[in-house]
Amino acid sequence: MSILPRIVLLFSILALSTSYAAAQADDDDMLLIEIEGFEVFSNNMRIIDGLSGKEYTGDHPVILGFRREFDTILTKYHNKLLVDEAKRLKERAEVIKPFSEELAALSSYFGIEDFKITGPHLTRELSIFKRMAQDPFFNIEELVVWDLHSLQNNPTNIPANKYAKNIRFNQETGEWERRVITKWEVSWVSPDRHRRQIYKFKEQGLNLETQRGFHFSAGLRADVPSTAFQEVKLQYPIFYNTGEPVDAQIRKLKENFLLNLIYIYDPYSWVLRGNVRFRRGFHRQLHSHIKTQSLPIKDRDWFDRVLAHFLHDLATIRFWGVDEIYDLQILSEDKTNKHQLGTGLDLLNWNKADKREIDFDPEEPQTVPHISFDNPHRARYVLLDAYRRYGDTFLDALVSRFHAIEGRTSGKQLVRDAIEDASGVSADKYIPAAIKAQRSELKRFLRN
Repeated sequence: MSILPRIVLLFSILALSTSYAAAQADDDDMLLIEIEGFEVFSNNMRIIDGLSGKEYTGDHPVILGFRREFDTILTKYHNKLLVDEAKRLKERAEVIKPFSEELAALSSYFGIEDFKITGPHLTRELSIFKRMAQDPFFNIEELVVWDLHSLQNNPTNIPANKYAKNIRFNQETGEWERRVITKWEVSWVSPDRHRRQIYKFKEQGLNLETQRGFHFSAGLRADVPSTAFQEVKLQYPIFYNTGEPVDAQIRKLKENFLLNLIYIYDPYSWVLRGNVRFRRGFHRQLHSHIKTQSLPIKDRDWFDRVLAHFLHDLATIRFWGVDEIYDLQILSEDKTNKHQLGTGLDLLNWNKADKREIDFDPEEPQTVPHISFDNPHRARYVLLDAYRRYGDTFLDALVSRFHAIEGRTSGKQLVRDAIEDASGVSADKYIPAAIKAQRSELKRFLRN
């Protein structure tokens, strides 16, 4: 039996703020989170002989040796996930106040006052964190062991049992491969008067040899309680070989298990994929606030969005650098990144019953996003180009033009005039050149 020892995590109450006002707590006001010791795995996990489909009764030292290490590896990794996530939550929470203040200061240049980033924040992450602190998600019910020597001697004679669906002989590589498929389910009743039953799930799969797999998620509502997350039951297959040194096999199995855990045991991908999580900012809140203001602009739909993007980009540059803008844009539009698990996309359709599909060609190279000055979501790159070239000279020109408005004017024309003031080049020439330059910048961050 393996028990996760009690660990204590400290992080600022800012991480749990339910409103921006809560962020004003003293620095000494800390939240103590105690993670109770709990049973991760026990002798209830059965060892199954994959060839026979029955419980394993042998005493091969590789199997018994790996089984002894199995619980410890998962316990330590679960512990590491909790500690690392506490640090990430703290870092994310601590940036909210200064980032909000930066956006408020930038907005005030245009007479837009009283902007604040309001909460609650990180509600889904904290629900997942609390669930993990109470009990692990994984319940590995069966460790399925396969005699690799027997499989290699007769690769076409795979037994007709439920365990065989998770192994295959790869004709192209001449190697046997394993996979793990998991279904993460969440179910709860909405807290409003309608009391609706809410059900969400994500499905993941990983080739345990190549570390390539798939990820499909229905998303997760912000009001999900920690009690809604269900146990994730699975089988974990391993190969052992009677012809190889025992210690080397155990070491290889341990290393491979830990490597695969990094991908298959990731509860936080419910929220966003790991390489984009905590990188989304507060553009939407800023845009919503700008929309409430009385501005002397005719084309508000275009101008409000462009201004929100531009100010948010300025704050992003000052906190994380300009590359963050381009990298996140490319990642956000990468369909493969959304659905792949591990190092690459593999739908793992190994059996007739497997019918997973995607609506794009993962082999098709990713292209640079189209940029148009008329598109309020992409015009930001024209302003970004001007700011990168002329810095505060462009920002000052934009602010000056804004405050010089008499009556109502076109937001597009205002930006064009500010570009000409800062650059000394006509907007008709500058904008196409800026688009070309910005597309080149975005191209640097393409994944394929």
